[in-house]
Amino acid sequence: MWFGVGGYTLFLDIETRPGRGRSVGVIRQVASAAEFGMPPMSWEGIDHALDRVLGEADRISLDLADLERHGVYRLLQDADPMGLTRFRWERADGHVRRLWRTRTIFDTVIDRAVRSRESGGGSQTELTHLLTGESVELSQADTPPRERGLPLPKAENITLAEATARMIADHEAITEVVSAVETAWDALYPRLGELEAMWQEVGTLADMVEVPEDEYEGLREDLARVGETVRRDPLALVTEKGVDTSALDHLRAALGQTRGELRDALRMRDSYTENVGRLASAIDDLDQVVRRARELRVRVMAKISTPSAIEVPDPVPDLREAVTRMDVLRSRREWRGSGARLGELQRSVHEAGDDARERERELTGLLRRRAELRGRLDAFRARAVRLGVAEHEGLVEAYGRAHWELWNAPCDLEAATVALSAYEGTLRRLSRTEPLPDRTRVDEGASEVENGGGVSR
Repeated sequence: MWFGVGGYTLFLDIETRPGRGRSVGVIRQVASAAEFGMPPMSWEGIDHALDRVLGEADRISLDLADLERHGVYRLLQDADPMGLTRFRWERADGHVRRLWRTRTIFDTVIDRAVRSRESGGGSQTELTHLLTGESVELSQADTPPRERGLPLPKAENITLAEATARMIADHEAITEVVSAVETAWDALYPRLGELEAMWQEVGTLADMVEVPEDEYEGLREDLARVGETVRRDPLALVTEKGVDTSALDHLRAALGQTRGELRDALRMRDSYTENVGRLASAIDDLDQVVRRARELRVRVMAKISTPSAIEVPDPVPDLREAVTRMDVLRSRREWRGSGARLGELQRSVHEAGDDARERERELTGLLRRRAELRGRLDAFRARAVRLGVAEHEGLVEAYGRAHWELWNAPCDLEAATVALSAYEGTLRRLSRTEPLPDRTRVDEGASEVENGGGVSR
């Protein structure tokens, strides 16, 4: 039974003493408002405060349950991290331990307050102290030796609100590390999985084409080193700009090149005759393109002296010789060398074909240029006849020079262009000075030839 005397809260405990056969009352002093340093809350205030701390306790319990279920958190608990990840995880682990210890004491205080309130045996002063006073006691003995950076005094008493704030801060510190590791692993693990699959394929292909096991030892060591970093120290690959995947990307390029070479080698082993036959056919096609371009060059040189016709090299003999040398690699069962050589020759044939066709287009362009200049001269001449100035002395002389340059073989296209421009200029001057009864308006949207070679009247 609780009652107050002189500002103290007293509890009358009715108990039966052994051997006496009767109950006696024992008065125990619990506390005073002065000792707690605060006035007692009303019962309504106590209920509100109790509801609040119960809600905070539920939220913390949910946060801890989510953390316990988090896949990355569970992996980190069982992992053996190294480097920067180890350093940050050890600090986070200290926060985990402190969080659980604080929560245990926090729950004990709340349970005591709930029982006191429900039984009706607790005074307002006692419940006020439990709910708002420094009722959470943390001791140095609860701190494990391995926990660093989280020192506690020998004995510390804090309020439920301060305990809640500490638990929230500890949870945030933990989740920060877990989230950083999760972000890194999300970016790194898919790439690492792809690299390991590529390495498995490289090993299988190497066995199939009889490549020695130690041939790619350097790649294996690089993959093992990168894999260990990804699994045990992912935070070492996190920068201010994000997750650095450059090491994995470089290794992917190397593995991709190696895998391509081995695939070529396997194709050579299984389909040597067909592959070489297709290559020889591609060289035959290239030979036709080169022959056509070289013949065109001869015609261009006969018709045009300037600019000089571009050279057309003939790579076909060297390519045929290279195909013949591949038989030597085949006889030695050097499938990887054969596959690499096949790939090189295929690229060479493709590039040579593109080059020959480009040179053919350039040579054809010279003939088209000559034909264009001839057409423009004919158009200007027809214009001059229509204007009635075709027989003008200056125009006749200019026309003769342009005609000779364009119809001379081989012709100088640069000189012919200058002569044609001179004829056009003379025609323009005459069209402005001579009376022309049949002048018509120039259609600005028409082409130069449709407008008489670009002559304005």
